[in-house]
Amino acid sequence: MSITSLACFMFDQLLKLDIRYDTLTIKVFRRRVLEFVSDPPNMAVLARVYIVRHGETQENRDSIIQGHLDTVLNKAGLEQARIVGERLRSIPFEIAFSSDLNRAAQTAEVILVHHPGIELQKRVELRERFMGELQGKAYQTKTQAGSVDRTMESGAFFAARAETWWLKDILDGTALLPTKSEPYQILVTTHGGFIGTLTRSLIHSRRASCAPGVVVERCLNTSVTIIDVDHKRSGLIMQWADASHLNESSDETVKENVDEI
Repeated sequence: MSITSLACFMFDQLLKLDIRYDTLTIKVFRRRVLEFVSDPPNMAVLARVYIVRHGETQENRDSIIQGHLDTVLNKAGLEQARIVGERLRSIPFEIAFSSDLNRAAQTAEVILVHHPGIELQKRVELRERFMGELQGKAYQTKTQAGSVDRTMESGAFFAARAETWWLKDILDGTALLPTKSEPYQILVTTHGGFIGTLTRSLIHSRRASCAPGVVVERCLNTSVTIIDVDHKRSGLIMQWADASHLNESSDETVKENVDEI
């Protein structure tokens, strides 16, 4: 029995009790019950996930392939993290995940300055794609990827890793949380290749879709992607890689991500 049918059944049983209602009250009550169960206010979205790419590193600036290299934010990256932190200051985050690599964790820590008491949960699964022998090499060597492809994490494995993390920490994780009237606000800091791979994999598997006007393209440093998760475990990509806050930065933004193949 659906929740709507159950509500109608319960209402009909109520009418069988020896209680007098005027006709208008009955009609209004029935309509409001049906409206509530078909579209419950503030309950359709269980979680709102803010996925932030890490701030700039010197390797980004120098077009060095990073992959699993544990690089850190440069001066521009720290400033980008500060700016995105100000942008997200008003979001009442309750849960925070990050890649365990320093560039992502540093970005999360700067954002969480405005959210004291939130524990940062670091996940190996949120790392960028492992780039094998290309790691630490300049961008021009990327054209030689065919000869060293055996040392790289395969695209299929990378996509499976990303989607498995989503299932475990986001879908299963939110299902275990206490029910409340407002969506849980979740921060995730990770890498450009991971964000693109995750969203495309979710779209391909029909676990998520894009809201009208949302297009999956490039993902700049500290850009913010927002995915709403509903009670049916479906995701809706509300915003893709918005980096409008970087207009406040005096540094020129790195346009390419050499870790993406």
